Formats: sequence, structure tokens, C-alpha cells
Amino acid sequence: MPGPLLRLVASPPISPHAFDDIQAALSRHGAILAAGHDADLNVSALTLALAGDDFGAPIRSFAQRFAGSIAAGRAFRVELLSDDPVRQPGDESLRAIAVELHGEFSASIYVGRRTVPVSAWAFVRPMPWGRRGLAVGQTSPMLPFGEAACHGVAVEVGAPSVLFKVRLENLPEEGLLRACNAVSGPESGFIDVAAYPAASAADGTATVAMEFGDGSRSLLSRGLAVLEIEAQRYGGRLGQAALLSHVPLESLLAVLRARTGLSAHTGQVLETHLPRQDAVFHRAGPKE
Repeated sequence: MPGPLLRLVASPPISPHAFDDIQAALSRHGAILAAGHDADLNVSALTLALAGDDFGAPIRSFAQRFAGSIAAGRAFRVELLSDDPVRQPGDESLRAIAVELHGEFSASIYVGRRTVPVSAWAFVRPMPWGRRGLAVGQTSPMLPFGEAACHGVAVEVGAPSVLFKVRLENLPEEGLLRACNAVSGPESGFIDVAAYPAASAADGTATVAMEFGDGSRSLLSRGLAVLEIEAQRYGGRLGQAALLSHVPLESLLAVLRARTGLSAHTGQVLETHLPRQDAVFHRAGPKE
């Protein structure tokens, strides 16, 4: 079973210099699986595969670098993820992490533990995706802090999920909400998918923040296909999509099996034969 993951999300995005600094610091505690910024969702996101089971040391590295002036005007989500509940921090460890973040950030700390599918978690999580980045949910903070410069820090514990961003071009508000309801919620049939409607912080285009739980039960490609079908009903179309987190190999293989009929599984070698670059150049001819 894969080791624990630490996922950090900051909104609005942090500067490239500060982002490079935190990546260098966290790489001492494991392997960076994904890191980047997204202008539409107005976030910076990073996923770290821990070398061991200790969340404390990398969280301290994060807090020491992001507390203070960098935290002002921002919200942060700290996700402690593992498929094995035993490797998730217990209540005592979780409270100790919350107390440490409370002291470092001088901000309200929200805590939640996901025990339900991501579609249900969307309604109760401490810090869901909002219209233009992270937003504080309906839960009260475990450790409140009045008049803080930082909007808050949420610590969420649970099984891993995959984060996706999708732009839906030329889609009106009603169509955006209908499209999200088609792939998320009790009537959608996608129990392991959550879709959060948003407006691009860059240009206002309809945007969806998607989270996939068990990728073998809710295929990434199937969720996107249904989203596109619903968008087309309102004259919209699927635009740019971007992966904002790691993606498990098994999720990719499940998509491959469904789309190609191949019996793909871990350990196989799948080859793609591409023509040599010089052959392509000669066949196409040199460009003026």
C-alpha cells in the first residue's frame, strides 16, 4: 500500500520564490509528486509522498515558511492522506498539529476527518473549493483566532483523492450548476466524484474544481465525458483541463482498460513507437 501523502493548497497562489523554497524544504521529507499554480482556481498546490509516517516534520517546515507576511490575505488547506486509516494521524496527533499551526499562523484552525465519499465530503469539509479559490465551510474552527491576517488553515484527514481543474467555455451559470450536479451529489450516480462550481479568477470563465476518490469506481474520463455532455446542452464546451495533484497508476490503468479494452495492469510495459525526430523533420521539410 502506498505511503502517506501530504497535500498543501494555498489561495491565492504564493510567489514562485516562496513556492520553490517550500519544495526544496519538503523534498527532505519525501518525494514531490506534483507542484504548480492554477490561475483559474487561484491556488498553489503541492503533493508530497512522505518517506515515513511522520506528518509533523514537513508540516513544521511548511508553517515556518508560510506563517507571517506570506499568510496575510490567504487561506491554506493541509491534507493528511493515506489509504490505510492506521497511518493517518490519530485524534491526539491531529490536535497537536492544529495547536502548532495555531501558534505559527495566529489564525483560526479548522479540522476535519473524511469518512465518507468525496461527493458527500464536499458539503461538510472545513475548507471546500469556493467560487475563486478556497473558502471556509460551514464548520466552526477547532481553534478560533479573532482578527487574524490569515483567512484560516484547514487540516483535513482522509484517503487520497485526485484534483482536476476543468474550464467550461461559453457556459452560462445555470449550465455550470447543472453540469456539476450531473457528476456530483446524491442524484448523479458518481459517489466518488465531487464537482465544485467556480468562476475563473483570471477571466471569469465557468470553471469546475473536481475531486475523484476511488478512481477504479469513478473513472476520470467518464466524469469528464458526462461534464462535457451536460455543458453542450447549454451551448458550452469542455475547455482546458489540468491535473492539480498526483494521480495513482491504477486510476490511469482503469481508464485505459475502459477506453481500449486492453487487460492493462501494474507490471506491464506499454510501448508507444514514435518516428525519429530527424525522420519527421525530413518528411515535413525544413521550415523557412
